Amino acid sequence: MAELTRRDVILLLGSVPFAEDVRAGARLAGVDLSGLDLRRLNFSFADLRGANLQGVQAAGARFDFALLDEADCSEADFAGCSMRAVQARAGRFCHARLSSTVLAEAVLEASDLIGADLRGADLQAARLARADLRAADLTRANLSRARLMSAALTDADLSAAVASGVELNDANLDEAVCQGIDLSQSHLLRASLVNARLQYANLRECNFSESLMTGADLSDSDCSRAIFRGAQLSRVCFERANLSYAVLRGAIVDGESLLRAVLNQTVLPGGEDR
Repeated sequence: MAELTRRDVILLLGSVPFAEDVRAGARLAGVDLSGLDLRRLNFSFADLRGANLQGVQAAGARFDFALLDEADCSEADFAGCSMRAVQARAGRFCHARLSSTVLAEAVLEASDLIGADLRGADLQAARLARADLRAADLTRANLSRARLMSAALTDADLSAAVASGVELNDANLDEAVCQGIDLSQSHLLRASLVNARLQYANLRECNFSESLMTGADLSDSDCSRAIFRGAQLSRVCFERANLSYAVLRGAIVDGESLLRAVLNQTVLPGGEDR
């Protein structure tokens, strides 16, 4: 398919048959589409690398398997889109609307998602290493098996998100709101969770080894069989938390913070069982 220009796209927008699959596989690398209404279009397999989609209205459109590496999608509306397996390395999605969007197996490594609306988004098995998700809204998003190594999630809202089996090693979740999140069997080695709010979270079998969790709130959470080996747990609230079979060997923890936790076969910081 020949390369298209912005003028080509504008002309085609007025064509009724264009509503379905005409643009699948389109070559639009570097094209300026900013501000256009793309809600009817199918950009599956399209090449949009380096394109300008800033502020586009694309709710409900399809971008499955499209190439969006280094594209500028800031403040765009992709709500309800299908973007399965899209490749958007170093893409700009700051303050974009991606609520209920299907991003399963998407490649968003090193992407800018600051302040993005990802409520209810499907991010299963997505690759988000080094992505910037500061202040993003991931409420009730599905992040199962996603890879978020070294990602920035400071001030992000992950309330009631499903994030089981996630790789969050070296990630920054300082001040993140994670109430009711399911992080079971996830890896957070060397992660930073300073003042993170994890009340009522499912943290079963999580690995927090060597993580920095100063001031985090884990009250009423399920930490059974979790590993906190060598973690910094000063001022962490474990009130009513279930620490059955958890391992805290070598962790730095205030003794009083464990007084109201459930300790059953728990390995304490000094290595003794409780």
